[in-house]
Amino acid sequence: MDDKKINARYRLVTTVKSYEDFSYHSHEKYEIYYFHGGNCKYLIGDHIYHLQEDDIIIMNGLTLHRAYPEPGITYERSLIEFSSEWLRPILYNLNVPELLTPFTQLNNTLFRGTDKETLNEIKTILRRIVSIDVNTPIGDVGSGENRLREGEITTLVVQLLFKIFQVSQQKLVKIPPIESERNTHVKRIIPWIERNFCSSISLDCIAENLNLSKYYMARIFKDVTGFTIMQYLMLCRINRAKYLLEIHPEKSILEVALESGFEDASHFSRFFRKQMNLTPSEYRNRRANRTAIILKNKM
Repeated sequence: MDDKKINARYRLVTTVKSYEDFSYHSHEKYEIYYFHGGNCKYLIGDHIYHLQEDDIIIMNGLTLHRAYPEPGITYERSLIEFSSEWLRPILYNLNVPELLTPFTQLNNTLFRGTDKETLNEIKTILRRIVSIDVNTPIGDVGSGENRLREGEITTLVVQLLFKIFQVSQQKLVKIPPIESERNTHVKRIIPWIERNFCSSISLDCIAENLNLSKYYMARIFKDVTGFTIMQYLMLCRINRAKYLLEIHPEKSILEVALESGFEDASHFSRFFRKQMNLTPSEYRNRRANRTAIILKNKM
C-alpha cells in the first residue's frame, strides 16, 4: 500500500471478534475517515474519541492511530488515504494549494454536526472513487485507459478535498476527547512515552515518574488503548527508526537502533523485520528507490 498514491474503501463492514482485530498503525499518507455506524472509540496519539454516526476525522497518518470498536457489534466506516507528494503538485497547478491546509494546520481533527447535504456529497464522492477500482495501483506511465482512470480519480479526490475544506471552514466545534479518570491517566502516559522512548525505560520507571501504581497503570492503558504499554513503546521506537532510516542515510543501522531506543543492532533488526516484513536495510533501500523515482518523474 505504501507504494500506491491512494487507497480507499467505502462502507467497509466488520463484525468485530476481538479488541485485537485493529492495531495501532501509522503511514505517510493523509487520511479522511468517515464513521457510518457501530460502537467505536478512535485513538489518535493521546486523543480518545467516542464516535457517533457521520463523524469525520481528518488525519496526518504519521501519528499513531487505531480504531477500537466494540466486539460483537457491526462496525462500518469509509476511508481514503492519499499521498501528498502525488497530490500537492496537482493542487499547485490548479492554484488551490490551500486544500491541504486542513491536514497541515488542523492536523488530526474530528468534525461532528456537518449538514446532511454535505455529508451526502462526501459519501457520493467516496463511493465513486472506490467504484473506479482505486485500489489497483496507478502507474506512473501507462496506456490511455490508465491515464483516463488516473484523471478521473484525481478529479474526484480534488472534489472531495473541496468538501473537506468547506467543512473545516465552517468552524465546527472540535469534539473534545472522552474524559474520565482512566482516560486522563492514559493521556499522561502516552506523551511521557513519546518524550522518553529513546531512553531505557521500564514500567517501574514510568509508574514512578507519573506517580501511578504500576499494575493500575498497565491495566487501564490496555483497557483504553487495546495495547500494552510496552507494545506502544516499541511502536514509537519503530516509527522513529523508520524516520531515521529515510532521512539520515549516512547513519549506520547500529546508530539508528541506539537513537531509537533499542539495545543493539541485532535486537532492532529482529524486531523491525517482525513488524515490517523487511530488514532495516531493505526498508531504507526501498524508500530511497521510491524517492529517486519520484524525483526523476518531476524532472
